[in-house]
Amino acid sequence: MSAKDGASILVVDDEDHNRALLRAMLGGQHRVLEAANGPAALEVLVAEQVDLILLDVMMPGMSGYDVCQKIKQRTGEAFLPVLLVTALSEQEQKNLGLQAGADDFLTKPVDRRELLLRVRAFLRLRSQDALIRLQLKQLAQLQNTKDEMLSLMVHDLRSPLAGIVSHLSLIIEDAPEGHLREDAQAALRSADGMRDSLEEALQIRLLEEGQLPIARAPVDLKALVRDAAATLEPTARRKRIQLSTAMDGEPIASVDGKLVRRAIENLLGNALKYTPAGKDVSVAVRHRDGTVEIEVSDRGPGIPAELKATMFEKYGSVEAKKGGPRKGFGLGLYMVKLVADGHGGVAHVLDRDGGGAVFSMRLRSAA
Repeated sequence: MSAKDGASILVVDDEDHNRALLRAMLGGQHRVLEAANGPAALEVLVAEQVDLILLDVMMPGMSGYDVCQKIKQRTGEAFLPVLLVTALSEQEQKNLGLQAGADDFLTKPVDRRELLLRVRAFLRLRSQDALIRLQLKQLAQLQNTKDEMLSLMVHDLRSPLAGIVSHLSLIIEDAPEGHLREDAQAALRSADGMRDSLEEALQIRLLEEGQLPIARAPVDLKALVRDAAATLEPTARRKRIQLSTAMDGEPIASVDGKLVRRAIENLLGNALKYTPAGKDVSVAVRHRDGTVEIEVSDRGPGIPAELKATMFEKYGSVEAKKGGPRKGFGLGLYMVKLVADGHGGVAHVLDRDGGGAVFSMRLRSAA
C-alpha cells in the first residue's frame, strides 16, 4: 500500500523531531498529517479526512488529554481512534487518558513494530465501524421503504374494502333467513375485522410519524372499558370465559378515548386468545393522582422472564419467532405501547398470581 492510497494519520506533538520520527515510521504506508499543538490539530480535523490520531500528552497550553476529550465529544462522527503517545508510565496518567476517551497508549520511545501493529488494528476497527454504520443506514432506508409500502397498501385497500362491506350489508338486508344470509353475515364480520386491522396499521404509522396527535378529552373510564369489553363479549361467550371489569378511583380522565379503547380491545383480544376455555379474564382500571392504570389479566401460558421486555416490539415477539405457545403478537401490542407513550406513560407485562399474565398500561390523565 502506498502513502498515496493509505489511511490518513494525524501526528500531534510539539517536538519537531518526535513528529519526524513517527512520520518516518509511518510514511511508507500511510499519508501523514502533522500538528504542533492541540488547536492546530483540531483545525486539521475540520479541513482534512483523518483516520487515526497519534497524540502526545505533554504539550504546552492544551494537553493531549484536553485535545482527546474535545475530539471524542464531537457528535455524529464516525469512530476516530486516538492513541496517546507518552513517556509517562504511572497508572494515574493512564487513567486520565482513558477518562478523556483515549483508545490506546504508546510508550516513548516508540517501538516501530508495535506502532505499526496497533495502527493496523485500530484502522481495521475504524473500517468495521464504517461498514456497520453503512449497513444500519441501509437497514433504515429499507425500513422506511417498507413502511411507505404499507401505508400505500392500506390506503389502496380501504376503498374496495368499504365497497365490499356496503354490498354485504345490502345483501343481508334483502336476503331471507337461511344459509345465504348467515354466510353474508359471516363475510361481513370478516370484512369488518380486516377493515379494523387496516385502520390499526394506519394509526400505528401515523403515531410513529407524530402525525396522529393524542386528542385528549374528558372520558368516562367505566363506560370506555364497558364498551371495549362488549366488543369482545361474543368471543368470551363462545370460549366460556368469564370476562369481568372493575373500576376504582375517579371515573373521568383526560385521555384519547378512541385510542385507549382500541388499546384495551387489543389487550383483551390477546387475553381471550390465549386463555383456555372455562377460565377467566379481567380488566381493572385505577385512576388516582393523575395516573390511569389499566390491567388486563389472562390465564394463558404466561410470559418467560427473558421475553417480557420484547412483548411490545413491532412485528412480533421473540417467542413467536421461536415457535412458542404465544404466537401472533404483532402490531396489536406495539400499538398499545405507542398509545401509552403518547399519553406520557408506559406499557409492561407481569406474572399473574395463579398462572397467566397481566398486561398493564399506565397513562397520564392530563396533558
